[in-house]
Amino acid sequence: MQTFKACLIAAGLVLAACTPGSNPTSSAPTAIKISGGLVIAGAKGWCIDGQTSRTTGPAAVVVLGSCASLSGNAFLPRAPVPGIVTVSVDSRITGGLLPGTLKTLLLTDAGRAALARDGQSQSVKILETQTLDDALYVHLTDSSKLPKNTATDYWRALFDIGGRLVSVSLSGTAQNAIARAKGLLVLQGQIARLRAANRG
Repeated sequence: MQTFKACLIAAGLVLAACTPGSNPTSSAPTAIKISGGLVIAGAKGWCIDGQTSRTTGPAAVVVLGSCASLSGNAFLPRAPVPGIVTVSVDSRITGGLLPGTLKTLLLTDAGRAALARDGQSQSVKILETQTLDDALYVHLTDSSKLPKNTATDYWRALFDIGGRLVSVSLSGTAQNAIARAKGLLVLQGQIARLRAANRG
C-alpha cells in the first residue's frame, strides 16, 4: 500500500508545475521518448510543448497543447478543445496498479493531497470517478491557486503502461469549460494514442 501511495503522489503532484510555454515555435513535435523508453505521443491536434516538458527524473512530465498554437502555424491541426493535456509517467516499475486500488487511494486525504496543486487535501473535491478500459477517470475541482486562465475543474485518467503508472490530465480554460462528455472523449483518445505508441 505504501508503494501504491508513493506512486500516486508522484503522478499527482507534477501537474502543479506545468503550464504551457508562451513562445510559439515554427514547428512542434507530435511525439517524444522519455527515460525508460516509453513514447509520449499526442492524439490528433495535440503536440509536445518542449519548453515545459521534462523527460527525465522520478516522474517524466510532458505537456501537450494545440499543434497550431504551439507552432504558430494555422495550417497545422488544432486540438479539439481549448486547454492543455499533461502526461506524467512514474519512473518506477510497479507491476501494474488496478483502477480499484487507485480509486480507493484517491478517496483518502493523502490521495486528494496528491491531486491538489498546493498539496492540501481540502483543496480538491472529487466530482466523479469511473473505470473504462482498465483506466480510472476522475473529474475534480481544485480550489488552490491555479495558473492564469485555467479552469477550476479538470479531468484526469490513471492507468498502466508496461508496469508504470501513467497519469493524463486535461485542463480547460476559465472562459471555456470542457463538457463532461467531451472531456472523457478527449482523454480516451489520448490514452488510446499512448497505448498504440507503446504497443509491442
